[in-house]
Amino acid sequence: MARMNPAYFGLGASLLYLAGTAIQGSAANQETAAPRAFHAFTLGAFGLHAGTCYLVMAQPQGVDLGLFAVASLTFFILGLALYVSALRVPIGNLFLVVLPLSAASVIASVFYHGTPIAYTEFSGGLLGHVLLSILAYTVLLCAACQSVALSVQEHALKARRSMSWLRLLPPLQSMETLLFQLLWIGFALLTLAIGSGFVYLDDMFAQHVVHHTVLALASWVTFVILLLGRFAFGWRGTTATRWTWVGFALLAVGYFGSKLVLEIILDGG
Repeated sequence: MARMNPAYFGLGASLLYLAGTAIQGSAANQETAAPRAFHAFTLGAFGLHAGTCYLVMAQPQGVDLGLFAVASLTFFILGLALYVSALRVPIGNLFLVVLPLSAASVIASVFYHGTPIAYTEFSGGLLGHVLLSILAYTVLLCAACQSVALSVQEHALKARRSMSWLRLLPPLQSMETLLFQLLWIGFALLTLAIGSGFVYLDDMFAQHVVHHTVLALASWVTFVILLLGRFAFGWRGTTATRWTWVGFALLAVGYFGSKLVLEIILDGG
């Protein structure tokens, strides 16, 4: 049986994401809730994106965990998590950033492939480590996006600027509460991911993974300091957002930065 072409799924998902972005943008401009068409397009995009992730990552030779495949999966989970959150909290304007990035990631994953890892190299523990790592990265990416929205909202309120879109966001305290909920969940997942790596990987400080390990541990320490600062000193606002950005940046460089160098720059050279 012939494999389905992921390009069809990816192109369809990308077009639906862009349509959803346009609808959300129109709703935000009119200061109204997103219509049913937005939900139809976005849910359709999620379905096609999930299919693309499967077809791209599950290769006959093994599992593709390359830069663009993992980025696509990350944005799929991020978009889905944002959609579920938006059903309870009015944070729909974040779709204006997340959906176009999801469209770009799914298209990139179709045309740029990594080297598949043979199925025989995957144990249950190693697969669990990979999934925990992706989930931790995704939740902390959500936290980073949330901290950006919180920072913009806080600066606008301090400057007493009249911005219509501010009325579509939850109160500042609710935004901050959501940020720390995401940080606690992401920190727990990151702790499990790092711990499982030490258990199931042969050598976490081997030459080809030492940069991942060091930067992941630096990110973990950053989040420990932030959460302790919140608990002990009531850190919030600008202090919280800056520590969030530093912690996430370390994590992003640890995985995607090194992947970019190894798969794109060095391979291209």
